[in-house]
Amino acid sequence: MIKKYIQIAAIISFFWIAASLLNAKDANNPGEITRLTHSGNNVAHFPCLSDDGRWMLYTIEIKDEEEAIKAVRIMNIGDKKERELFRDGTKKAPAPFEDIPLLVGSKPPVLSGNGRVAVFSMSLGAPSNILDHFLAVVNTDGTNFRIIPFPIKALEGKNLKSLEFTDGDWERLSNYAVSSDGKRIACVLKGHLGPRRYGNPGGIILLDASTQKQRTILAPDFDGNEWKWPSFPRNPLIGGGWAFALSGNGQKIVFGAQSSADNTDYDLYVVNWDGEEKKKITDFHDRWFSLTDISHDGEKIVFFYNGIKKQGIGTYTVNGEGKELKYIKSRLAPRVEFFDMSGNGQYILFKHIYKGMILNLNTGLEIMAFDESTPGYAKGLSPMDFPSIPAFWSPKIISLKGNRALLVGPPQGKETPEIYMLSIDVK
Repeated sequence: MIKKYIQIAAIISFFWIAASLLNAKDANNPGEITRLTHSGNNVAHFPCLSDDGRWMLYTIEIKDEEEAIKAVRIMNIGDKKERELFRDGTKKAPAPFEDIPLLVGSKPPVLSGNGRVAVFSMSLGAPSNILDHFLAVVNTDGTNFRIIPFPIKALEGKNLKSLEFTDGDWERLSNYAVSSDGKRIACVLKGHLGPRRYGNPGGIILLDASTQKQRTILAPDFDGNEWKWPSFPRNPLIGGGWAFALSGNGQKIVFGAQSSADNTDYDLYVVNWDGEEKKKITDFHDRWFSLTDISHDGEKIVFFYNGIKKQGIGTYTVNGEGKELKYIKSRLAPRVEFFDMSGNGQYILFKHIYKGMILNLNTGLEIMAFDESTPGYAKGLSPMDFPSIPAFWSPKIISLKGNRALLVGPPQGKETPEIYMLSIDVK
């Protein structure tokens, strides 16, 4: 009888171990990679994914003899069909820059979560040569193309010519984010088209995409001699974008700004879409908040910090009330190099050596998102990676549920990268 129980126990133990191994294998299953673009001699840049992972917006650099022309395209990932939304020089700038061609800007294009609205910066061509001066907003079916300038409220009614201002608009878009329905766009702007002796202010403007009405929620006044901030917070972080995000529901904006008269005292803030209730959510008193993201419901915020305060360099989470600050640790890497968060606030992507990792913020489970053994991995001159982005620009390359993400890499025999879709088993 005892021998029989031992045999039964051994059988149960065997199946338990086998099941555990299968679960471990499934937990680390990197999924598969599918190629999306075939750009030939051209170069694909800055991909952006819709919430459901069915649409991709990106910029393509088209080689035209000695000159390169940029265009913004939308792709239906299911059938790989594309539509070009804009190409360099196909539109002229509005007043006072008539007859000057508009070009694709230097910032990544942003796609609304529902895949219906594309937003991207537009630069002024020669002879003005002003980067990212306008914002383009267009439906992804190609209709309702809008070119949006951003007037500085503090200059309204002033004699711009006597003050030597070329124009009363903000000079350059530094960052922008769009709600999932494409109706709300939050923008960080900097500088002005005037003499440098006035300085270079920064501001945050909220744009209703359907009515084109703008509301300034953070900006200095201008007294004719200098820019003056009436209160704190002030001087939003604008160097390349820095920490800036809009929740998918369009209700909450996260930004970094100066918190006191100390010029090095910066922290992260949350503000409602109506511009009310600006709330400080960190107390680092430092400016090195380089990336941030906020969940669709505005309840969870994740950011990457490059300074020495608190627990130092790494990824942190905090809720929308500024509570429950937590330093995120990895079991496999020295620290979590945060790259992007799923809209549901559950998963973050990060890179460890040549492997893409995904971390479940709810359970702490880490799985490998991809490595060289992932089906479809392109073994080119350099390893596959998450897409390159401008410094301090928050990407949007993972789906709402975290089961799809975008990668780039050069396929075999090609030096320049193509864009790929990574399917991830996050069950």
